[in-house]
Amino acid sequence: MPNNARRRGDYFERRARAALEADGWLVVRSAGSLGVADLVALRRGYTSRLISCKVTHHLPRRQALALIEAAEKAGAWAVCAWSSRPGYLAQEVVSRHGSDRLPDLHMPARPPPKPRGVRDQLYPPGVQQTLPFE
Repeated sequence: MPNNARRRGDYFERRARAALEADGWLVVRSAGSLGVADLVALRRGYTSRLISCKVTHHLPRRQALALIEAAEKAGAWAVCAWSSRPGYLAQEVVSRHGSDRLPDLHMPARPPPKPRGVRDQLYPPGVQQTLPFE
């Protein structure tokens, strides 16, 4: 079972993905952080983005350099994303010469929890059924 910091990071990555998709980007998530970028965002007419998501606005220098190098190879922007204030995604393009802030994006509201019971998995909401073993 993942620790709490990992769970918070995964949740933030999913919310960042939803915010970018709502803004018209096609987003691929690299679950497990096996590469330098957590998200890859693509959109016609825009420069692609390799995005490192951070719960806090701290991108360690070593990670920043690896992200910048990968982005340069791909012809993309290296971007650090974090939550600037509740419900908003902040983005900053990082480079060897400094950084530039991008406009904040609204993150969609948290979706309602999925049903967990056996009955909820077998039948759609609103359908009343009696199981034979009751």
